[in-house]
Amino acid sequence: MAQFSSTFLDELISRSDLAELISRHVDLKPSGANLVGLCPFHHEKSPSFSVSVDKQMYYCFGCGKGGNAFRFLMEHDGYPFPEAVEFLAQKAGMPIPDSKPVNPEEAARKKSGLELLDKVAGIFSRTLNSDEGKKAREYFEMRKLSPALIQKYQLGYAPAGYGFMKRCFGEDNHNLSNLESIGVLIKNERGYADRFRERVMFPIRDKQSRVVGFGGRILGDGEPKYLNSPETDFYHKSHLLYGYAEHRESVRKHKMLVVVEGYMDVLAMASYDLDYAVAPLGTAITESQLNMILRLLETPVFCFDGDKAGRKAAWRSIERMLPILKSEHSPRFLYLPDGEDPDTLLQKEGKDAFEKRLKEDGKPMLETWVLGLKNIAGDGAEGRARMAKKADVMLSTMTDDYLRQAWQGEIEKATEVKLSLQKPAQTLSRSKQPIARKPAQYLAVNPMKHDQFMAGLLQNPVRFQNLPDDAFDFFIDTHPIYPIYTRAFSLVGDEKNTELDIAAQLMREFPDNQHIARWVNLPIVDDVEFQQLLMDMHITYLNGLHGRSKDIGVKMRIIKELKTLQVQQKQFNKNLSHKESL
Repeated sequence: MAQFSSTFLDELISRSDLAELISRHVDLKPSGANLVGLCPFHHEKSPSFSVSVDKQMYYCFGCGKGGNAFRFLMEHDGYPFPEAVEFLAQKAGMPIPDSKPVNPEEAARKKSGLELLDKVAGIFSRTLNSDEGKKAREYFEMRKLSPALIQKYQLGYAPAGYGFMKRCFGEDNHNLSNLESIGVLIKNERGYADRFRERVMFPIRDKQSRVVGFGGRILGDGEPKYLNSPETDFYHKSHLLYGYAEHRESVRKHKMLVVVEGYMDVLAMASYDLDYAVAPLGTAITESQLNMILRLLETPVFCFDGDKAGRKAAWRSIERMLPILKSEHSPRFLYLPDGEDPDTLLQKEGKDAFEKRLKEDGKPMLETWVLGLKNIAGDGAEGRARMAKKADVMLSTMTDDYLRQAWQGEIEKATEVKLSLQKPAQTLSRSKQPIARKPAQYLAVNPMKHDQFMAGLLQNPVRFQNLPDDAFDFFIDTHPIYPIYTRAFSLVGDEKNTELDIAAQLMREFPDNQHIARWVNLPIVDDVEFQQLLMDMHITYLNGLHGRSKDIGVKMRIIKELKTLQVQQKQFNKNLSHKESL
């Protein structure tokens, strides 16, 4: 895992807008000091999901999910931690510090390669608009792509014949070697030759919107119909999607993502202002690409031709998606009428009808899967047995336990066969891990009181300084809280941390602990309420200490302290009642 300094991570969190990040998925509304909405991690009808704008943390009081911006991107959008940091840094305009010494030569080579790819894309684009590009322009006109759209996606043309790249960059072997390294030249026994000839060109961009490779469609007869860049240091076909960089923000804005089969399907939709489609790069979709899709939107529509090839592609997508599918994902599958693709359908029925088809005709993945199993297995008792057997194997690849159980129930209804269901490898390995200990006794006594007490402290850390000496041991038997509580004490007592956001620091040091996010999202604890909580906590602690002690002298001292504290509590409550009656 990439290493980032605590200073950098703290500053990045402070410069990130958690509410804006979450608002891509949740409609948040003000409620007291926080924002609330329906939880994106589980289905609910009444909002129990809270976002603390002040502390930059979220928490769901329904399912217990909580954390900061890093945690949200990791648990909800599926980002690995380094990618979550990269995403937030890009939004905040913060350069990412290098986690290891940079090789200047390697960095220069990479920069030079990306600049060369961008230059080649520009050359292809200009060639499209030259006399040589007339045939290519006619092709795009026939496909109803406007000049503005062609310019937006930087479409281009690689002319027929050999020597085009040499004419553009010269005969210098160093230049030609660099062009080979980025995938636009091929070297053979006769020297360097153009990889792309007489093809309309589609630049392929990575997540940072940088050109990393090309796809080319041949004009006229010839094979292959589509030709992609080879694997290079910049272009990794299985980790890229056409249209991803161009459509990412539009997908989030419209909350709509359509996965189609090819470049022209993406562009055909974009020409009708449906700029939320992506496509794999000419081969079967990969798990990496599916992860990108589900991170971008939990409810994508996979749109395939209705022919045999389209249904086969859909089935491959289902097989590869099962291991990464989570209960919050709701992909749908749409088969187009035989002989139709997005381009032809849009020309026949127009934008509104096609968009309605996308929104209403797509079938849930579970329904598509069951139907696919029936088609594979055949009819009769034997067919249902084959169907159950195939389902058993496929379900064993799922890692979301609850989703797997739900799917198992549906397939057992459809087949009338009880599945044996092998547990997936990840589940088996978990069983070998140490068994979690039961929650500590103090937490079980009054968890709400403890939550409110900790909320009061983190909402106003100055209160740490006014706690009694005994307070350090309030949670000594409460394992989930005690390490956090004592760490907060040390942070508050450190003169170097006078400006530190204690809650943010604790979240960074205890990233998997949900209590911190819960505490900062609880209602504001005012001074009077906190004083009552403090006395209750102190009395509870002394009672527990008295019960455990075997020293008579210690017991007598504790009894004396308890009596004094109880008198103070009684007087405090009396004064409070008097004030409220005035």
